[in-house]
Amino acid sequence: MTARKKRKVIKRPKRRAPIATDSVKLSSSERELLAIPKSEWEMAKRQERIVKAAIRTNVEEAANRAGRSTRTVRRLMARYRVNPTLLAFLPRKRGQAVGSRRLDPAREAIVEEAVDKWMASREPLPISRAVEEAVRLTKAAGLKSIARNSITRRLEMRGGGAFQRSPKERQLRPDIPNTRRALGIVQADHTPVDLIVVDEINRLPIGRPWVTIIFDVATRAVLGFHATLEAPSATSVAMALSMACLPKSKWLQSLAIDLDWPMHGIPEVLHLDNASEFHSEALRRGCERYGIRLDYRPPGHVYTGGHIERYLGTLMRRIHGVPGTTMSNVKARGRYDSEKHATLSLRELEAWLTLEIGGRYHHAIHRGLHMTPFAAWARALGKRPVPSPEYPEKFVLDFLPVISRKIGRSGFQMFHIRYWDPLLSHLFSESQRLFVRYDPRNLAKVWVPIPDRGEYLAVPYADLRRPPISQSEQEAAMREIQSGGRRTANEDAIFSTIELQRKLIDRARLSTKARRTRARRPVEPPSESTPVPSSDTIDYSKPAIPYPSETWSS
Repeated sequence: MTARKKRKVIKRPKRRAPIATDSVKLSSSERELLAIPKSEWEMAKRQERIVKAAIRTNVEEAANRAGRSTRTVRRLMARYRVNPTLLAFLPRKRGQAVGSRRLDPAREAIVEEAVDKWMASREPLPISRAVEEAVRLTKAAGLKSIARNSITRRLEMRGGGAFQRSPKERQLRPDIPNTRRALGIVQADHTPVDLIVVDEINRLPIGRPWVTIIFDVATRAVLGFHATLEAPSATSVAMALSMACLPKSKWLQSLAIDLDWPMHGIPEVLHLDNASEFHSEALRRGCERYGIRLDYRPPGHVYTGGHIERYLGTLMRRIHGVPGTTMSNVKARGRYDSEKHATLSLRELEAWLTLEIGGRYHHAIHRGLHMTPFAAWARALGKRPVPSPEYPEKFVLDFLPVISRKIGRSGFQMFHIRYWDPLLSHLFSESQRLFVRYDPRNLAKVWVPIPDRGEYLAVPYADLRRPPISQSEQEAAMREIQSGGRRTANEDAIFSTIELQRKLIDRARLSTKARRTRARRPVEPPSESTPVPSSDTIDYSKPAIPYPSETWSS
């Protein structure tokens, strides 16, 4: 016998009927009907026949024929009266009906009031403003709190939008710095504030400031900030770090604000991006002096600074509710005139930021922590002592920018300006080259390290009649002098140029203020005066009638 070779059977998939390309497009209701299971559809048809038989004859007879109770038939008839179609007999989903609301009338009225205020605001506000207003009103009325989703849905029904993150943005990256230790990892970053500020004298718009934020990763607490009209620099980092590492009692007293802001201390790691001001020699030496390790983001890995970037976005959305906001972009701003509505000065903005951070943000539930940053700080810090600088006054100076200069008995020169102090002749009998620290915002004095003491000597101008100037003013004056053909500049030329520039700015501000005042002043309509008769209508033959003031009484 020869073995028969078994044929290999290949199972082919069943061919589906081709779909006609010229088929009629189904409507939304027809698509829903086709999605209903066949068993449910057949049951609905049987129940419809029972109801129609009961309508033709009577309930008892229809119930006997169908083998149902009269109570069941009456229940089916009640559903048919509400919706006299076959769909009335389809199985209904359990739970609340679509479109119904669970809030009681009192809380519903509170949500409507919060939504009305949100919609009526002249400045575009984030969703959190409406949520905070609803929470405030419910607490004042002694009612149960309202969920954020309830308020969001009502805003969307009224045309308001919510801030949503894409699924890609919600993905967690393994290389994002994270810690549970307070002051373990601290992030720093700058951003332009979405707000126009005004000067404190004439209350005229002067531009958008910058803010530098120091942010604790473990507790999501803000340790410090610095707002300035100057571009980000090493000084901005130094001022923000000094606020972050030192207690804030003096800062709060200077603003006349009474609140508790306990977050401070020297961090273990300072996480930064690759901006030039974060690579300054002054910052590196200052951090090494106080044991702070610098950690920079890898190039192209912007998401590693996601903690502080997210907070900066949250802070700017809060700023969008302040008069004078510029919003995030031109499209979002629309026709809103930011300069016209600008209200806050730089100092008032600092007070607003202090209240926003220390008074509201630190005491609001953080959705990533499920607790407030204030509580997270207390839990993460525990009973550990807060690492603070031993000499607070010296701490700020250790982070200021430096310039190498040769210091002698007769003083030294910086920025084409001579500096001198009587103590230099006693401290420096021989000339020495040292690193001199300065504050770019005010060049009226600089700080010279005293050898072998670890202290600084504040050295003012040699000519104390000179006014305080900033480094940006000095550089602008140098450009003006050099544009006139002079290669070198002396001290008198610099200060005289700065004085002329300041007078020019003052005149421009006054003229701008006067022009705006005239534009705001209402134009009075011309008064209807009695027309003066021409000389042709005067009869000079008649005697002139004197005015009462021209008549002398005896």
